[in-house]
Amino acid sequence: MIKKLEIAEKMSLIIAFLAIVASLGGLLWENLYRDSEAIRAVWFVNDLITLFVAVPVLVGSIYFASKGSLRARLIWVGSIWYMLYSYVFYMYGAVFNVFFLLYILLFVLSVYNLILIFFQMKLKMFTSQLLDGAPTKAVSNFLFVFAAALGLAWVTLIFVFIQSGEVPPFEMSIVFATDLSFLVSVLIFSGILLRKKSPWGVITAAMIMLKGVLYPLVLIIGGGLAYLRVGVWDTFIPLYAVLWILCIYFYVGLMKSIKA
Repeated sequence: MIKKLEIAEKMSLIIAFLAIVASLGGLLWENLYRDSEAIRAVWFVNDLITLFVAVPVLVGSIYFASKGSLRARLIWVGSIWYMLYSYVFYMYGAVFNVFFLLYILLFVLSVYNLILIFFQMKLKMFTSQLLDGAPTKAVSNFLFVFAAALGLAWVTLIFVFIQSGEVPPFEMSIVFATDLSFLVSVLIFSGILLRKKSPWGVITAAMIMLKGVLYPLVLIIGGGLAYLRVGVWDTFIPLYAVLWILCIYFYVGLMKSIKA
């Protein structure tokens, strides 16, 4: 078990280092991104959030998790999920560039790192710490509302495109596929596990909600920057903002309930 934990920690630190390289490249290499100006604005903000928020949170959580903090362990899981989710978009959504293999490596390492972290969790030891006093019903209700709000919006748009015979922009197709696969489905699954008072429900809920705390910053700030640069306004920004505020509220409530 200790060996697995050490491997997971080292892998996470490698992910943090590679994310720093990818983010610095995106911020400093002027012609790295060959996408439209609006999409480049989103990549720019994504790199900023990853470099100055996600990576420090990841490194800090690894340190405190190694000291035995259960909350830090959950933040660690959520930080890796953020990396996985974020680099799916770079891998499939960014126009081919010199960091293409780096994006694939970050995604693959994040997947296997998450598996390692899950395997080394001793749920029998943590069950009471995770569930006693946890607002499982309130958080599960929020997760279902989150899934419904975003899922129905994307499914509705998909059917609009199907009915009209139009082909959505490539970037939008990536968003549909990624969010329905990696976000909406996990929200529903986590909500069900919470309703059943499974400790895995708390773990996956904390994981997906940390992503919900960090990634909307990319969408909101990036969307605003895209509007300033090219006059393109993302009509879903108000929805992102509402879900972001609610996610912060329920995430903090969930983490406070966990016995340190």
